[in-house]
Parts: sequence; structure tokens; C-alpha cells
Amino acid sequence: MKDKNNNIEENDLRIIRCRMLGHEVTFAYCRGGGARPAGEQLPCQKIFDCWFEQFAVEDYMNRHYTPEQIAQITRPSQPKLASIIEMAQKAIADNRQKGENSDAS
Repeated sequence: MKDKNNNIEENDLRIIRCRMLGHEVTFAYCRGGGARPAGEQLPCQKIFDCWFEQFAVEDYMNRHYTPEQIAQITRPSQPKLASIIEMAQKAIADNRQKGENSDAS
């Protein structure tokens, strides 16, 4: 991350209603990943859409994140069905691997 000037936490206490979760969240929550899948350490991909009316979020993001990080943040997410299929395939592969490991014992 880059931080040319200003504290990255400068807007963390701002609050809005999250359209994805259906309740209020702080900017800190969105900046910390928000509704992104666990393990992804970038801000929520909706951060620009949700916060532009509250403050200059685009300027803020450009000050604190690289163009590559912003491209990754705004990259379209997989469709839900594709995501479910991917998780199922991973679970099947994990179970097969566990079965093979227990057979080897």
C-alpha cells in the first residue's frame, strides 16, 4: 500500500448502510475487506460505489493504494453459481486428498 500523505484511518469512523449486508458499517470495515471472501486483504469492491457521496473516496483510494491494487479491488467478482461450483470442486478435491492420506497410513 502507498500512503503519500494523510493517515489511512482518516475516514474510518464514517458510517453508512451497507447494501450487501443490510446494516450500518464503518468505512474501516469496508477498507478492511468488508464483505469480501475471507483471506482477501483489500477493501470491499463496492467501496467507490458506496462512499462517493460521503467524501472524495476516489482521491482517498488513489492516495493510499497503488493502481494495481485499485484494479484488483474493482475487478468484477465471479457470478455466484461459478463461485459455488468452485467451492464444491475444492471441497471434493480436499476430501479426496484426505482419503488418500488416510489410506497411506
